[in-house]
Amino acid sequence: MHLRRPTCSLPRILGLLLAFVCASGFAEEFKPVEVKAGFEQQVKPFLAKYCVKCHEPGKKEGELDLKQYDKLDSARKKYDLWETASRRIDAKEMPPKDSEQPKGDERKQFRGWVKALAEARKTEDCKNLATDETQNFYKGHVMSRRLTRAEYNNSIRDLIGLDLKPAEQFPSDGGGGEGFDTTGDALFTSAILMEKYLDAADLVLRTALPETKTPVSAAVAASQKKILVAVPSKDLPPRDAASKVVGALARRAFRRPVDKAEIERLLGLFDHAQKRGDSYTASLRLALKGVLVSPHFLFLVEPEPAKEGIHRLPPYPFVSRLAYFLWSSIPDEELLGLAESGKIFEPDVLKKQVARMLADPRSRALGESFALQWLALDALGGGVRPDPKKFPEFDAALTSAMRDETVLFFATLFQENRSLLEIVSADWTFLNERLAKHYGIAGVTGPQMRRVTLTDPARGGVLSMASVLTVTSYPLRTSPVLRGRWVLDELLGSRVPPPPPNVPSLPTDDTPQDGLTLRQQLDKHRTKSECASCHARMDPLGFGLENFDPIGRWRTDIAGQKLDSSGQLPSGEKFSGPGELKQVMLKRKNEFLKNLCRKMLGYALGRQLNRFDDCVVDDSMKALAAGGYKSQIVIEHIVMSYPFQHRYTKK
Repeated sequence: MHLRRPTCSLPRILGLLLAFVCASGFAEEFKPVEVKAGFEQQVKPFLAKYCVKCHEPGKKEGELDLKQYDKLDSARKKYDLWETASRRIDAKEMPPKDSEQPKGDERKQFRGWVKALAEARKTEDCKNLATDETQNFYKGHVMSRRLTRAEYNNSIRDLIGLDLKPAEQFPSDGGGGEGFDTTGDALFTSAILMEKYLDAADLVLRTALPETKTPVSAAVAASQKKILVAVPSKDLPPRDAASKVVGALARRAFRRPVDKAEIERLLGLFDHAQKRGDSYTASLRLALKGVLVSPHFLFLVEPEPAKEGIHRLPPYPFVSRLAYFLWSSIPDEELLGLAESGKIFEPDVLKKQVARMLADPRSRALGESFALQWLALDALGGGVRPDPKKFPEFDAALTSAMRDETVLFFATLFQENRSLLEIVSADWTFLNERLAKHYGIAGVTGPQMRRVTLTDPARGGVLSMASVLTVTSYPLRTSPVLRGRWVLDELLGSRVPPPPPNVPSLPTDDTPQDGLTLRQQLDKHRTKSECASCHARMDPLGFGLENFDPIGRWRTDIAGQKLDSSGQLPSGEKFSGPGELKQVMLKRKNEFLKNLCRKMLGYALGRQLNRFDDCVVDDSMKALAAGGYKSQIVIEHIVMSYPFQHRYTKK
């Protein structure tokens, strides 16, 4: 079966573009252009005049050669490139300051062509998925993958009722796709990992079902009540009781109904243990171990449809995909019941489930698994650690509080359906006594993290979180370059190319060199033509955060000299300090919101995104703008989207 793209006449495309302009408020800003004519008459002359001299085969600034896109067929396949270029041209980051600058009308024409290209592509792509025919290497298929370490821990917790975190002993997960460990083609399985699965199953079951007649803890007693749905009695033989227990656990672990043949295979382990003289509890543990090391538990497997092509996911795999997206764990009984009835795909039902799941404490996983990876904070306290002699206060307790602040902030953002703009502008956060003192905030006592209202405009949002500020510093000093790059790369989704070779390094600490402060040394560094364009974008953003030291404390001077936290962007915008920097970021809200939508979609799908996924991102952005930027909107749009509910199968 081959997919055919829907076709539209030119008048139809122009009509769609006109409707888009009117609906989006761009009527005065740009007129709809026909993609081909606009490319030939506006874009190619624009590129030749302002761009190609730096981005040609012999020079390739930023590893970009624009000559390869001098034909429309090749150019239209690189929408992300043109969208990024348009954004940077509008921000006056490109061309460099020392080059001839486009006039206002030229910028608008370029922007208009990019918008026209987006709408034309959307008409073709929005009800499609990537296939082998539409991509040189197919990236749209979500392969069967194993559970991540976080997903394994959460699944065991919800299956057994004990938060044992056995996966902490597993090898680290890899990252891929859009940068997340949920990417299927990065989740390898090894012999060592299989041994760890066996050890983990033993640990879990011996903790939950110990061979003892002594009293057990309340937590273990609750776990046993959850697992032991039947116990042997004069009316229920041991094997029949074991069958009920194994069947119930397998149904939840496998996230689908289990048939009698599957239960019988697992009971073969029970029978084997009974024959060798094991107790009932030990025999039951062996059968349940078979459940916990089964591929049906350890892997998220989406059954192959009989025919090649694009198919809607069956209900049970769909609720698994939904549960592992929002909870990083197994679906609960309500979701399994809706899968059984088939009602899960009804839009109103699905939206209610999204709201219910986000309100559930298990949605904390969006903070732990999504936010920490999106913002590149998962290395905090591990590979990223301040110098222990200069910062002896940076210990395990402070690291844990820094991490928990970020996790709880994002979990609350989604649980309470708050505005995503609060990622930058929030006047609240989560602190315990240790972290509050670290920030210089009074009135917080005790080790428990709790919600705190902030009155200092410099604090609030991710830009002032100690987790971010520590990860973007060197062991002995802050780095305006690292912090500015983090804002561009992680928050705004604006790629910064690696530095050219043989660039001299800056000092490792705050000590002035040759009478120059670090800021003055960076100013000198930016005078080099090969460094200027990137540093003009990065450094001002980093300077705006210089009031925070390498572990996120407030400061007003560096090495005895008054600190300068002012910055000026290539667009001409000036600001001073983190409070004003946040206002600048809010003006660029569309950039960080689009980046968040892309990242969350990649996390949800477990793969790298492609042009067929842009429709979900674009629709989410429009809905966010219309709905007050509420966080639940982007979740709903992903869950209701064509890529999330469908899969492609090749025979």
